[in-house]
Amino acid sequence: MDRVALFFWLWVLFLAVNVMWALAQAVVASAFGARPLAVRIGYGPQLVAWRMAGIGWSLHPITLGSSASFVPEAEEGSTETLKSRLLALPPPLHALALAVPWYVQIGVAMACLGPAEGFHQFTEGFPAVFNLPALPGRVERFVGLLRDGELVRAWGIMSARMASLNLLPIPSLAGGYLMLLPWREKSPTPTWVRPVAAVLLAISLLWAVWVSSLFVRAIL
Repeated sequence: MDRVALFFWLWVLFLAVNVMWALAQAVVASAFGARPLAVRIGYGPQLVAWRMAGIGWSLHPITLGSSASFVPEAEEGSTETLKSRLLALPPPLHALALAVPWYVQIGVAMACLGPAEGFHQFTEGFPAVFNLPALPGRVERFVGLLRDGELVRAWGIMSARMASLNLLPIPSLAGGYLMLLPWREKSPTPTWVRPVAAVLLAISLLWAVWVSSLFVRAIL
């Protein structure tokens, strides 16, 4: 498999993970009575947009993440602060709406790899994030799966690892939102939240840039 094909299939795998998350997020939140208003798959310029099940969907080229919007747009000229539809849910349902879509990814991993290995890849994902010396080798082995055409296995591993990564208590990830649920309606937010969130976000962005460079080096 040449380099262009490797980058393409890596993009497709990220797209598959994000599409599964987006569908699970829409279905779970809607079932709990908090249907998202819009779901964005990927980042960057909009490639295509459509409406499905009363939700505005859009696809973007950088498939490294996705997001769902639950906050209605304020009417023109209005100064009213509108709240997220998730805040109307009881805290346990709010927590489930955030977490269940990532547990769907664990189910995908189990379907691709088998129940035991799929769950193992998920649980191993938590310490793997912090084992920096081992990450270059892990990336090389993952790219090796793509070279060998083992796309289903690669999808299972990526689904499991993305689930564990997103359930870490880091701002902008599901784990971060879950951690802050006890303060979801408190105003002002406790003073320690913003500096801690800023530090964790900066560290996670540096980690993401480094891992991305490992993938580029492994393919090139």
